Amino acid sequence: MSERSRNPSSYYLMLGVTIALVLVGLVMIFSASSAMAYTQTGDSYYYLKRQLMYIAIGAISLIVLRRLDYHKLREVTYPLLLVGFAGLVAVEIPGLGHTAGGAARWLSLGPIRVQPSEIVKLAVLLAATDILTRKRDKLSDLRELSVPLLPLVGIFCLLVVLQPDLGTAFIISFATLIVAFAAGARKAHLAQISGGLGIAVAAFILIEPFRLTRFLAFLDPWRDPRGAGFHIIQSLVAFGSGGWTGIGLGLSRQKYFYLPAAHTDFIFAIIGEELGLIGTLLVVVLMAALLFAGMKIAFRARDFYGRLLAAGLTSMILSQAVINMAAVTGLLPITGIPLPLVSFGGSSLIVTLSAIGIMLNVSSQESARQRVGSRGEQPKSAPVRRGNGRPRLSSVGSGRRTAAPQRKPAAAVRRHDSRSRGRGRAKRGA
Repeated sequence: MSERSRNPSSYYLMLGVTIALVLVGLVMIFSASSAMAYTQTGDSYYYLKRQLMYIAIGAISLIVLRRLDYHKLREVTYPLLLVGFAGLVAVEIPGLGHTAGGAARWLSLGPIRVQPSEIVKLAVLLAATDILTRKRDKLSDLRELSVPLLPLVGIFCLLVVLQPDLGTAFIISFATLIVAFAAGARKAHLAQISGGLGIAVAAFILIEPFRLTRFLAFLDPWRDPRGAGFHIIQSLVAFGSGGWTGIGLGLSRQKYFYLPAAHTDFIFAIIGEELGLIGTLLVVVLMAALLFAGMKIAFRARDFYGRLLAAGLTSMILSQAVINMAAVTGLLPITGIPLPLVSFGGSSLIVTLSAIGIMLNVSSQESARQRVGSRGEQPKSAPVRRGNGRPRLSSVGSGRRTAAPQRKPAAAVRRHDSRSRGRGRAKRGA
């Protein structure tokens, strides 16, 4: 049995799950947006065409990052942070920032809209991974763990919250905590930081009226069924209409101007209505498989930096998925976060595919090491062990060969033996 058949690679699992989720997203985006697209633009395929364009860009990014050694990301981490910082500031400038749904989260660059918070989400995670790798032996000290990591994350999260986008800020913070946990930080210190994060989230909810309204609607959406509770009520109606098997692909009624953002934030509800519980469970299983593949890549990474990178990127993608699905089903307040790889949106899709490309890179380097080990080969620099367990330097690849002991010709051996026997007889005769 081959090595591949005995040990299925997490590389192919992650790649296959990614392709499956993107295909599911394409089908559901067209189903959820065709009527709205025709009303707005006269082209039922408008959002489908744009999503295909985003997939092409994201696929190119995935391929490039899959081939580029992930250690080189440390060279571009801080320039990428500066680009993200500039983008977060630029969205507040009239004429550059684009506002939708009361949030200024996008930059208008001609026909293209970029969401800087998505870039920041990836850049902050790369920076956190680099910082914790450099401080690997000092993480038992709370001060070493906190500085400069917490001020860096705090500044960027505050800028994201001001857009306002509390959900993305929470994802950045949560992914950073997972990276710190994977790096070996003390649980007591992580608990203290988590407590501070919880207090900050509660404060941001209480001081902002629209967030407080959303939170109260989450607790009881029927208090204001035509206002703050409208979104969640319509989402639950969609799930209830779908039942076990759904009412049929393309037959959703909630997408006809009842459920807002049907092709973006609430696409999971459309899946529940058209494909039923079976369709939603399929998406949940695919997300769980993505989590399994990502954690397996992290556990088997070839070095400390790769392990932190894979763990952080996996937690970033999956926490976003959990928050979206929980909000749409009424388990969390609505945050306006898309479902990764499935919802319509360029910035989110491209960044997510880029993150998956990095994880595939980590996995491929680990796989190369495993293939070398499975053939019984050793790196040239590895010591060769003697029978007593002590190492000695290998002569393989050193440019010199150890001379083999020369064997005597057979005739010389026979002459030597005959002389020895003659001397033995002479001694016995004497």
